[in-house]
Amino acid sequence: RERGRERRHHSGDGSMAELERLADDLLLKPWSPVHIEDSPFLLKASFSQAAYRLMLSDLSSVWWEEIDSDSLKQRAQELNKRLKAPASAFCRHLSGLLEPLLQNGGRRLLPGFTCQPAGSGLTVSLRSELAGVPFYWAFRCAEAPLSMVSHHMICPLLTMVQALHRQTADLTLLLQRKDAEILDYKESGGMLSRDRLATEAFNAVEFKERFIAESLAEAVDVQDGGMFNPELQKLYTTIMAAKASRKRRHSSGEEDSQKHQPCLGEAQEAVTAETEKEEVAPAAADSPEVKKQTPRKIRSAATVSSPNRDTVKQKKTRKGIFS
Repeated sequence: RERGRERRHHSGDGSMAELERLADDLLLKPWSPVHIEDSPFLLKASFSQAAYRLMLSDLSSVWWEEIDSDSLKQRAQELNKRLKAPASAFCRHLSGLLEPLLQNGGRRLLPGFTCQPAGSGLTVSLRSELAGVPFYWAFRCAEAPLSMVSHHMICPLLTMVQALHRQTADLTLLLQRKDAEILDYKESGGMLSRDRLATEAFNAVEFKERFIAESLAEAVDVQDGGMFNPELQKLYTTIMAAKASRKRRHSSGEEDSQKHQPCLGEAQEAVTAETEKEEVAPAAADSPEVKKQTPRKIRSAATVSSPNRDTVKQKKTRKGIFS
């Protein structure tokens, strides 16, 4: 009896550890837009060998389910009395059905899935085949607690907004520097070989006003979870990975003692990681489109970059993203 209790104790510890790993892994999973019948949803799921954890949202409510190996096997026997298999076989089958549909940005119809409200929860039923035998499953999702919604949706989305705002500010500064560089070439006698390549100097205020007037309505009209396209899914994953890394450093005592804004720090790390991978367009001096008419002595770097000095200085003295 003592050995039996000891085995159950170790089994319980292993199950708890497995569920904790699933919880950490689900944080790193991006939301994927899917359709169940005619209804659009956002879905994220994490599977282990014999357990899973998933979240589902219709942008009005958020539901979730977590199930361990014992509960998974019990439900499988309840819904499939003719099937006898270990819990790992059922979990592997469910993973094989769901995970491919969540890749490459999602936006797919989940075949064989139906959904039915169940009080404040949601039951998603599945009918498929396993080893040539009909296989039935029900994801019995409960309403997600507010803390879970905050960790998986609210805080990451706010951080993504800050990251994209920071990225826009950096791109605006880069355009202003490019305009100053082009102006210097023009003053040095450079000319475009084709007039159609000429552009006006970038005006940040006019750009924002035009975006609000022309493009914002299209973004507001997105109602089916399409805001989580592959590029934003990658940004979401990058931010959540940075957050998990900071949490591990904090747990091991390696966190910096200085106070900081967590969301802003994650945003800057994510944008920096993405920016380092991008290639910078070749400078105008190396382009065949610009030709020198009258050779002049090249001015010093201090003279060339003088139009940008005030702009760069302003960037260094900014106190925050929205100031």
